[in-house]
Amino acid sequence: MPQSTSTELIRAARERFNLAIAEKNSKGIRPLLAPTYHLVTGRSDQFHGADEEEIRWATLFQNDPTAVYRRTPREITTNEDWGIAEELGNWQGSYTIKNILIHASGVYAAKWQRTQNGKWVLQTEVFTTLTCEGPCDPPDSI
Repeated sequence: MPQSTSTELIRAARERFNLAIAEKNSKGIRPLLAPTYHLVTGRSDQFHGADEEEIRWATLFQNDPTAVYRRTPREITTNEDWGIAEELGNWQGSYTIKNILIHASGVYAAKWQRTQNGKWVLQTEVFTTLTCEGPCDPPDSI
């Protein structure tokens, strides 16, 4: 059986993340994240830590069963010697606020790192919202 390439392994991990979101499975998200995972959302909110991220997803799934997001990689570039990779892609999502369904989409960048046992985990993700339909709140001013 041929070995999977790093790009294939990262794409498979991304698909597991998408599936965990679709199935509202926050416990399925946690193993895909490095302990020091950092997130910048499409609204520019920031969160840090894999444990916190699992709790954030669990809370979202409980409070808004309509919430769903999908990330679609366009490009994955790896540094095999260092065991790091960059993923660039597009995302789309929908969620409900005050009984109004909102649709948002944009682009993202993700940094992956290979663990000692060969598993790829997310170190950081940065999302930028490019479109939002519904009562969308822009990021807080800086």
